[in-house]
Amino acid sequence: MSRNLAWKLGWYRQSELDGALLLGRMVSHTDDPYLIERLTRHCAEEATHSRLWEEAIRELELPHVRIHRSIQSFYMEHTRPPASLLEVLCFTQIFERRVHKRFIAEAADPATPEPARRAFLQMIEDEKDHLGWVGLWLKDQPGASECLTRFQQADLAVANQLLPYENHIHDLPDLGKETSGASGQLHAADR
Repeated sequence: MSRNLAWKLGWYRQSELDGALLLGRMVSHTDDPYLIERLTRHCAEEATHSRLWEEAIRELELPHVRIHRSIQSFYMEHTRPPASLLEVLCFTQIFERRVHKRFIAEAADPATPEPARRAFLQMIEDEKDHLGWVGLWLKDQPGASECLTRFQQADLAVANQLLPYENHIHDLPDLGKETSGASGQLHAADR
């Protein structure tokens, strides 16, 4: 398997986990039973997605990559971090739109190995619910439109920033480091 695939799936794994942790922390910022339930479910699904990536990495016998920066961290270079429940959910909505489109493209790519394709397809289905409930909640929130616009601008900047690294994610500065995995190490041909 390619070096890029090991890094990509490791990056996806870490980003899903970071998203789960952020959403889980938001539960303590609301008294609304609906939001508590939705945030808890969303958090759990993001954690499950991280596990799905770990399972795909193991099934593909890819080496593990220790990731230091989630995809979300690149957004913070272009906008201030979300500081309220509204901002977290606006960021989540914009980020999940990007993820949804990306995962659809990845699942359709004939070069995508079957374990990764299965993970993409499961997450695509889950993202529909995530986009739906967050979008409905944001529709009635004062200030949501402006906040969505801010994160949309950051999203476009991040997409442009990351595009040149698409086929060599391991070259992104400060992203992570290679560690041993099921195969022990990256093969010389994959480096």
